[in-house]
Amino acid sequence: MDSSAVGVETASDLLPQRCDEPGKCRIFDMNGRQIGAVGDFVVSGSSSEGLAAVRLGETDLQGYMDASGTWAIPPKFRRAGPFCEGRAAVQAVGDRWFYIDREGKQVGDIWDGAEAFTEGRAMVSVFKGGDTWLHGFIDVTGKLVIPAKFPAARLFSDGRAAVRVDDVKWGYIDRDGNVVIAPRFGEAELFHAGRAGIRTSTGWAKNSGLIDETGKLVVEARYEQVSKVADADLWRVSITDPSYRGKGEAPLLSQIVDRNGHLISKDKFHHVGFPSEGLIDVCHAGKCGFVDAQGKIIVPLKFKYAESFAEGLAAAALDGNKYGFIDRTGKFAIPARYDSLGPNDEHFSAGPFVNAIAPAGCGGRWGFIDKQGAWAIPPVYRFARGFDNGFAEVQVKTGTGHIKPDGTAIDFHPDEVDTVSVPERPCGAPLAKRDTK
Repeated sequence: MDSSAVGVETASDLLPQRCDEPGKCRIFDMNGRQIGAVGDFVVSGSSSEGLAAVRLGETDLQGYMDASGTWAIPPKFRRAGPFCEGRAAVQAVGDRWFYIDREGKQVGDIWDGAEAFTEGRAMVSVFKGGDTWLHGFIDVTGKLVIPAKFPAARLFSDGRAAVRVDDVKWGYIDRDGNVVIAPRFGEAELFHAGRAGIRTSTGWAKNSGLIDETGKLVVEARYEQVSKVADADLWRVSITDPSYRGKGEAPLLSQIVDRNGHLISKDKFHHVGFPSEGLIDVCHAGKCGFVDAQGKIIVPLKFKYAESFAEGLAAAALDGNKYGFIDRTGKFAIPARYDSLGPNDEHFSAGPFVNAIAPAGCGGRWGFIDKQGAWAIPPVYRFARGFDNGFAEVQVKTGTGHIKPDGTAIDFHPDEVDTVSVPERPCGAPLAKRDTK
């Protein structure tokens, strides 16, 4: 699990919900049955391990529901964090924190602060007054295995946690609290596959590098930013583009290095995306394409926009207005004929494909296409996002609703959809034939 606002990577919401008016959210199951009362809502970023934190509007207390909308743990907490490794950090009504198991039973002691579990350890915090907090770690039984003595700390990753021992210096400890990399850095990040980004001093400067598991620099600390290229064993090393002469903040200019700091190519990019299906989307000077994990340009940088590959296809636009889908050779497998405009004239990409259908726009309306480019769900919505957890978000005239992959509405009535005359071939694409058996 990677870093996020709550310390772990969380899933999308397990249950459809409509929050068209402040304080009047409504949660639904996949059959359109409303769950709970108006004002209850699924807490953003709370869904993990098949449970989602839900807050009751009437009491402001939170508990956990499963994907069917059944209460797995009743709402009795002030705050409820995501489950990770079978444990969740929850805040009691009296403001202090503790951990629960999947049955809702308390595990271990009560703390002033608590983070999610990673690698069998969770960071807990003790408030000492003023601005002073000290941090330590517990195991999954709730036992304090590393005393709360660090002024700052990060979660465990690759068997190590970054900790600050004074006002400035960061180092790393192992799961037993032993120092494995002496504190000498201005900032220190999580390890990923034996490598971690560090700064030799605090603040934004050309002081970022990459260390190995012994603390040795494998990338000299002379960059303004060093960051992981998602799940690949690759890293971005970036400086502010010295050639930029435009207005506003200058963009970063990035190169890609391997785990040992070797450049995988001499090419420099203004954008390095995420690896997907063996290819990484990159852009430079307003043109985008794809490279492989060896740095070889597989799809030339000729597109105005290009998104990550999914199910063998990537959304791409030559002019920024009309999207199609390209294959791994850069050839349009689905012609660039779908519009990018959202409900307020914003530009959105088509895609991605999930279970062989993808959102796409046409004439200011959105629907879903199949891999032949035909409209599996006609473009009648004001906007649409991709499918996740079996449902997709669409905008209707009354707000945000959700549909199933067959186009069936989950939580809105057909009258809530704008009356739209759909031509036989919207944007030149046919309407897919549906099996009516």
